[in-house]
Amino acid sequence: MAKGRNRIIAPRNVVNTKQIYIFYILKELAKGHSVFGNRVYEDFKNRFEDSTLPFPVSTGTIYDTLYDLEERGYVTSHWEGDEFLNKRSKKLYSITDRGLEYYKTHVNDYIDNLKKTKSLIDALTSMLTK
Repeated sequence: MAKGRNRIIAPRNVVNTKQIYIFYILKELAKGHSVFGNRVYEDFKNRFEDSTLPFPVSTGTIYDTLYDLEERGYVTSHWEGDEFLNKRSKKLYSITDRGLEYYKTHVNDYIDNLKKTKSLIDALTSMLTK
């Protein structure tokens, strides 16, 4: 009988970046402010401005995430602008009760999973470097 291989089991999706965008947007909206897509993009851009890491997001990804959140009923949107003054309209998003409940119920579990993933990566890195 063949003996099975010993394998280290690692998470397949180390970090689900889409989920990070979802929770970040819901966190900002839970503060009671309305946000628009470019503001979220600028937050990420500013956070990674001095980082050697690759920039993790595009405006398309942010707007896709906002659209997805709206489809799920977690956010609502409305257009704001002044046609008379010829100011460009922007779509502002606000959190719904359902979105707030989702955020409060799931964000801590996701953060715990990120910490576990970081611990696993730290252990594997240590194994490879020591």
